Amino acid sequence: VPLGGNAEIIVSLGARVIIKVITDFTSIVQFRHPCELGGMYWAFGFVVTMGSLPVIITIYASQGGAASVVSLAWRLLYTLIPSTLIMFGIFFYNIEWEYLHTFVSMETAEDYTIKAFREADDDKKKAEVVFTHSKHIWVSIEEEVKSWVEANWRRWMEENPKWLQNVTIQIPLEYIPVERDRQKESHRRASMSRGSVLLAAVTNGEARIAPAVAAARRRKGR
Repeated sequence: VPLGGNAEIIVSLGARVIIKVITDFTSIVQFRHPCELGGMYWAFGFVVTMGSLPVIITIYASQGGAASVVSLAWRLLYTLIPSTLIMFGIFFYNIEWEYLHTFVSMETAEDYTIKAFREADDDKKKAEVVFTHSKHIWVSIEEEVKSWVEANWRRWMEENPKWLQNVTIQIPLEYIPVERDRQKESHRRASMSRGSVLLAAVTNGEARIAPAVAAARRRKGR
């Protein structure tokens, strides 16, 4: 998420931890995407999760765990692991085989983003690939992205495509080649920041005033 600064780092770390925990407990295959866990790490996590279950049960039993709990755990294990493997076998048999390599792929988010940007067949797709993701992911092709923006900016201003309205605020100001447009966009972003602060203040004010008004009305009704 292109939040910038420390917020971007904190949100990214939090998202990575959450995705990892969810994947360990659910093995959701969509999280093998390069921008999430990646294929190879997803497969590694799946194998470790399955393999750790008997190890954990054995350790618990060796430390004097309740026999009833150990017995139940083994019965669940004998059911869950075979059923999980069968379901995944059916899944792999039915998916399109061209996607099998994604489960062992070592493609990173950076590799995926750069490839998607270069292979995109229109400006909308290119913009969504880079400007909706952290700049840290595509910093290695920053000059390429900047040249693309500079080469197309005047045409975008004439055509004013709808997708541009959604990503303009994410385009670095130094990429905008026309000085007048750069200053205009700079002022627009500054006014949006002030507007956000004003909106928050108004909202908080309403939140404080509303209970007082309600209380006054109750007293008046008495």
